Amino acid sequence: MKKLLASTALMGALVISGSSFAETKFGGNIENTWTSQESMVSGTATKDSKDAIGNDIEITVSHTKELDNGWKFVGAFAIDESANGSIDTSRANIQLSKDGITLQIGSEGIQGAEYYPIPTVADISCDLPGLGSTCDYGKSLNDSQALGLAVAVPGGVIEALYAPDASSGDAASDSNIDNQARLGTAATANYLSTSTAQPVNLGAGAEVAYKFKALEGALTGHVAAHQAGAREGVLDHGDQSAKSASLQYNFGTVKVGAGRLLSKGAKDATSTTDREVTTDSFGITLAASDDLSLGVQYKESSSDEWTSDEKVTAVSAAYNFGGVGFSLTYAQNENDGGTTSKDQELVVFRTKTAF
Repeated sequence: MKKLLASTALMGALVISGSSFAETKFGGNIENTWTSQESMVSGTATKDSKDAIGNDIEITVSHTKELDNGWKFVGAFAIDESANGSIDTSRANIQLSKDGITLQIGSEGIQGAEYYPIPTVADISCDLPGLGSTCDYGKSLNDSQALGLAVAVPGGVIEALYAPDASSGDAASDSNIDNQARLGTAATANYLSTSTAQPVNLGAGAEVAYKFKALEGALTGHVAAHQAGAREGVLDHGDQSAKSASLQYNFGTVKVGAGRLLSKGAKDATSTTDREVTTDSFGITLAASDDLSLGVQYKESSSDEWTSDEKVTAVSAAYNFGGVGFSLTYAQNENDGGTTSKDQELVVFRTKTAF
């Protein structure tokens, strides 16, 4: 790895040698998580307890260069390695900016949309493993290959993000071009691979998002729409769609926010009809000191196919221990998946450090 970084840095130095200003930065983070999860159905002997430790390692590279025409160029990517041994490029993008305008192609970078952008000091409840089914169709636009535009306006910045549909998006990208031979005609697009009988991920689907950020960070608003292609492992009713909106305000040491997600998609691979889910999320965080932060989140979801509303409450605390972050979250899920008295409790302890 040291040889790889050294050679990469050397190539960067060779590339930037003729520029008036250029800079290449290397960084990353190491994240370790311990999770304790307990699930049970009231009135029965069914009880399932799980404990696990996992880690996530990420290496980041960014290159900034002032172009001769006055534009600023930024290229960035991250290499991600998880505990199961998989290594991939978790995000990559390039940007051009000048006079308050930023253009981007790639993933992340311009944070165009998150489905649950309510304030939190640790992971949002949707990201906690195994905590309810209301996140089945919540997909971040930042994970998609997209076109982005950010424009500075009086009082803030307006951002827009657009991801093409699967026919011209992920399935046709350089890294996925070999999948096209297996997809065949459009009639097979939502089915398993015709040659390997394995699920094929067709990409993000058509997605759009808009976001406003105040210059001082006081007010953030967001609206987004998402239409996905085939979901892996779902045969006929694989199409998904979602619309979301949220608003967040920063009072300084206190942040409050609320959001709503409307999603529609197949319940599972055998479904013949779609289900609709409405999820309302609320959050508040407090900076108790320079190092200690506290947060509470609440999420309630209802569906046309559920017998009860699913309710999730999460309480979190995070502490900055001299450059290393520690967070502890307790979450309770009532009526998991809309099933009455099917409950979960979750405790998550996490450490994270950046370098």
